[in-house]
Amino acid sequence: MKDANLYQLLIVLLPIVLPPLISVSSVLYKKLIQNLPEQRRSMVEQVVNSVVSAIEQTANDVTTSADKKQAAVTLVQQVLKELGIPASPTTISVMIEAAVYTLNQVSTTSTPSNNGSAQTYNGQFYGQNTSTPQYAQGSYAPGYQQVP
Repeated sequence: MKDANLYQLLIVLLPIVLPPLISVSSVLYKKLIQNLPEQRRSMVEQVVNSVVSAIEQTANDVTTSADKKQAAVTLVQQVLKELGIPASPTTISVMIEAAVYTLNQVSTTSTPSNNGSAQTYNGQFYGQNTSTPQYAQGSYAPGYQQVP
């Protein structure tokens, strides 16, 4: 008799308890994944790259490199604090230097080689030759018949 009552109680409680339990476990899983070192490093890297790009866009020519770096360090620390991601000032500084170096490398390699003029269309589309097929004289496209 007790087994039947326990079984009925499980049938009633399971639909009530299971959905919140799954939700809580999914939230905990995501939180634990974010706290893994690789995930943390990736998040810090994304924040640093975004901040460095923003500082470079908003800073004028008279702003010194030291001022830019200090602004970037402060902003990165603030954003990481809001996200709840701990990172040492040394790590932040090194990652900012790496992001600035990468940004400078990208900007020097992407300068136009044709003196700033627009590149003309040369028959290539997305880097591939898209010429139309040429048929021999007297032949026609497939599916068409020659009319006498």
